[in-house]
Amino acid sequence: MPSHYVVAMKKGMQLRIVAVVAALGLLVAACSAGPSSTQSITDAENLTRLDIPADWQHFSSEAMSDLAGTPFVAQAQGIEMPVVSRFAFDASPIPTPENLLVPSLADFPVGSSVVRRITPEARDQINRYLLAEVVVPYHSSSENRELIKQDIELGDDHAGVQVAVVYKEPTTDQDTGVLLISATNPEVTMLYQVAVGCSLECFQTYEADIRAVVDSWLVNTRG
Repeated sequence: MPSHYVVAMKKGMQLRIVAVVAALGLLVAACSAGPSSTQSITDAENLTRLDIPADWQHFSSEAMSDLAGTPFVAQAQGIEMPVVSRFAFDASPIPTPENLLVPSLADFPVGSSVVRRITPEARDQINRYLLAEVVVPYHSSSENRELIKQDIELGDDHAGVQVAVVYKEPTTDQDTGVLLISATNPEVTMLYQVAVGCSLECFQTYEADIRAVVDSWLVNTRG
């Protein structure tokens, strides 16, 4: 592993998503065993990278240029965090960037890895709540449960939060599952985030794949 890439390390005991979902009585489908072969993907600036199953599709920022937005990039009211770098991916059997638009309706995993700039005005407002909210704004959902919420470290000084959440997506009224990591640098000038999610049934079915993808995520702290 190149020395300038760091992997997210979880503080305390790491819980398997499937175990917590089952405890909540939500598990209705057998989980996959995880990807047997993978491909490494990154952004044009080499700021983040991760491994996805070999049969999943990678979408560069250029390939998403006609889309209105980026999956799992939300805007908090009054706070600007412009996207600096991004790429996305999905497990659709018919790959097209349009699949990325509404993850809550997808019956296959949809994900993204994004780097965003934190404006000077927003630095004093950054906390664990906001780190998750600007990826998936689930706190305002009428139904939401955090299956996992724990602090993480990226290298010696970058820090943030990992969240696995199931919630009802307000715009589609669909039960949705997402696993995310959101972290910032010591100067609180950059936000690094990865998220993978889909409909709740899909999230249960692909739990092992989703967890493996997020666990493989690396951040280039020298970028």
